[in-house]
Amino acid sequence: MKTKRILITLSLGYGINMMGFESSLTREQISVSNPELTVLSLREFCMLSKENLLRMDDMTPDKVAAIERLLAEYSLRLGMSDVELEAYLNRYYEENPKEKEFYDMCDRLCNSKPVFDENRFREELFRELNSSPMSEKRLSDLGWLRYQTVRETYLNQPFFLRWFGSQEARIKRAIKDTTIIHDMFCRLVTENCIESERWYFNHKEPEYIKEV
Repeated sequence: MKTKRILITLSLGYGINMMGFESSLTREQISVSNPELTVLSLREFCMLSKENLLRMDDMTPDKVAAIERLLAEYSLRLGMSDVELEAYLNRYYEENPKEKEFYDMCDRLCNSKPVFDENRFREELFRELNSSPMSEKRLSDLGWLRYQTVRETYLNQPFFLRWFGSQEARIKRAIKDTTIIHDMFCRLVTENCIESERWYFNHKEPEYIKEV
């Protein structure tokens, strides 16, 4: 009878569900809901010791025993070393060469795909939004609009500022009010631009995908 094996790079929840399909154990017996465990891969889970697992919430002795039985059906156990797990993974790929070819292709695509540089995009957008209104390149007229906002804020100040405030005080007040308006606008524009740019970036069809 062929030894059952499973891809140990799968997430813990998905891996346990996959193994549970062909097992007599119920879903309740082997389910794992602890957030500290659900983020692990099946490989990382098998590196945990039984003692450490029992210290975690929701991991009763009966549940740990049931999970150990399930792992044993696939030649796995708790407390495995990294060397043992690497050998297990290699053996799995030897028995499933088509899956090995598929996952290698996925790794190549993921590693070669450029990553959206959000920090750089933020810096460039920040420079555009806060450019000098007096520069030759007004960059989408945002700098010019900021200058116009200062002007309108200055000219439409309350009567008591116009009557009793000095010109310097009025200008400072206008700049302060405009800065609040502008910064709020820039924050909204930045987040909207980043989401739009990330969406277009992730939905572009790169040349290497066409070739594959």
